[in-house]
Amino acid sequence: MSKQILIVASLGLFAFLSQLSPPAQAQTPRQAGKSLLEARLSAAIPAKALREIMLDAGESPYDRQPASLDDLQKLETSTLALVPAYQKATVGIQVGGGQGSGVVVSPEGHVLTAAHVVGEVGARVTIIFPDGRRHRAVVSGVDAGADAAIVRLEGRGPYPYVPMARNHFAITGRWVVAIGHPNGYHFDRLPVVRLGRVIQTTEKTVQSDCSLVGGDSGGPLFDMHGRVVGIHSRIGINNSINFHVPIQIYLRDWDTLNAGYSPPPEREQPREQKAYLGIRGRDGATAGCLITEVTPKGPAAEAGLQRGDLVTACDETPIKTFADLVTALKTRKADEEIVIHFQRAGKPQTVTVVLGGTEI
Repeated sequence: MSKQILIVASLGLFAFLSQLSPPAQAQTPRQAGKSLLEARLSAAIPAKALREIMLDAGESPYDRQPASLDDLQKLETSTLALVPAYQKATVGIQVGGGQGSGVVVSPEGHVLTAAHVVGEVGARVTIIFPDGRRHRAVVSGVDAGADAAIVRLEGRGPYPYVPMARNHFAITGRWVVAIGHPNGYHFDRLPVVRLGRVIQTTEKTVQSDCSLVGGDSGGPLFDMHGRVVGIHSRIGINNSINFHVPIQIYLRDWDTLNAGYSPPPEREQPREQKAYLGIRGRDGATAGCLITEVTPKGPAAEAGLQRGDLVTACDETPIKTFADLVTALKTRKADEEIVIHFQRAGKPQTVTVVLGGTEI
């Protein structure tokens, strides 16, 4: 079977707005470029492993929703131009009988991956490049609390790589490319490429709507400027519940992760649960929120909502767009009852939904 580039756009290209934070809360590109990390980066990071870009707020075409077919074609062209280099640097990681993914970020052979993929410091692993070449490597450092790890190739190199972002990190709404080896490395398939957007970010996580499955763990999240901005960490049953370790974690802990240090995991504090409806969708043709996907056994499904239903109000709040529904849900709590007003086949209906809870 010939190797092919596989690009899978996230379900419902325009549906991502269901998860985006309101614009007023989103970090601007200029703010993202002024990270405190810039003043304390380790001198041990290879120069070629970093890439800085000059970008002012509003300049990047990759921070907004395509408004036309021409915009979509430009996005596709940009993605296709970046993919070959991204794929060459995306590797499979074999640890005993288990497999995951990783990414080479320096010509010397520094490989970023997730801690849960490689296990303990000093463990011997096998790195598999897309062309089938296998190299021995050793786990340099692990931060189980952040789910971050660095593996070092034992050969001389130079290796194909993609540098890490030094500034203008992942922000809400930005287009990203997720690559990995779903279900493990396959000799007759290049690393699989998926296009999506950043849904939200925190100091410890980046959430995207890129569709990921087992085997993708540890793989890279790239931006549209030729840089690694995250590493796949937690993969959910729904394609909108996928988390990545921000590249800032690796930059901050570069010295310790390359010195064989394995800090004890932080005791995780219980987090407040957020209201969860269990749908994906997009803006309706004229108004409202059109449901494009209902999570099986989720609150919306249990209440009887279906794909194709047009939500027009949440309790007494009119819903004119998908963003309106997201905003309305952010004021609700888990286990709270809400009344959804919707149209099905043109007929107005209402249903009471008991919201679920999620830490996402």
